[in-house]
Amino acid sequence: MFGLLIGALLVVAVGAVVTFGVMLAVRSKREFAEQNEVVPGRPSPAPASWAGAHSREARLHRRLGDAVKGARQNPRFVELGLAAQMNAIEAEALAIDERLVAAAALPTAHRDAAIDPLEQHVVDLEATIAELVTSISVSDSRAQLETAVSAADIKLQALAEARAEVERLDRLVSGTEVTEAAVRPLPPPEPGTSTG
Repeated sequence: MFGLLIGALLVVAVGAVVTFGVMLAVRSKREFAEQNEVVPGRPSPAPASWAGAHSREARLHRRLGDAVKGARQNPRFVELGLAAQMNAIEAEALAIDERLVAAAALPTAHRDAAIDPLEQHVVDLEATIAELVTSISVSDSRAQLETAVSAADIKLQALAEARAEVERLDRLVSGTEVTEAAVRPLPPPEPGTSTG
């Protein structure tokens, strides 16, 4: 009887240890995935290995995440009413991250050429965030706030346009871009000519 009780306690103890181990593994996996997100709560297409990799694209991926998370944690974005700018920053960071993932899949000979403009986009995004956070204080006048926000909006728009142009050129080079001439309708036949 005493042996049965010890056996039952041993089974319960082993079960508790296994359950604890599984819970710990699941929690660690979830935290690792969250660390790899550029925008908290939005899964990144980046491979999980980028969370600790030393490749150029992995470092740029982590810089994007750090920039967005830093902006989100900065109370100035809330107190100055910069929610629209925060949304634009997050959207741009996600778009750059997707391009980084695509560039990383290219053959080594072409990878650096694809990553070069994206690195500049990361630098520009970081600079825009820094400017928004440091250029305005609550005591500044409303006109100064509007000027700084307008300047940041212009930079974010320029960054989005530059990224779109790079994407358009990529599609053009790869042959997937539909040119204006390809979609322009043919002129109608001149009167008196046969169409058949």
